[in-house]
Amino acid sequence: MTGTAWLVAGMTALVLVGAGTGAAGATDAKQAADSVADGAKKIGQGVEQTAKGIATTVTEGAKEIGDRAKAAGHQAKPVGDKLHDRAKGFGEAIWDGMKSVGRTLERFFTGK
Repeated sequence: MTGTAWLVAGMTALVLVGAGTGAAGATDAKQAADSVADGAKKIGQGVEQTAKGIATTVTEGAKEIGDRAKAAGHQAKPVGDKLHDRAKGFGEAIWDGMKSVGRTLERFFTGK
């Protein structure tokens, strides 16, 4: 082979190797892009599942707080009723005292 033939053969080999590498590189790049897209989908699904979990936790926590408040209300009712009765009795005692003072003043000024 002459020098020119070797040169042509070498250039052809480089072009073929480069073309093969380009095709393989394109395939690898496509696979890498698909892998990134799949990863992004999985992250999105993970975020969605996390949000659903948080929502469930908040909902269940609110239900628990409601149940505890309801139970506390039932436990506080007897105490509230007792306080109400005592406050009512105190108010009635003051009212009776005011009526008594009023009658006493009436008798003082009218002489009856």
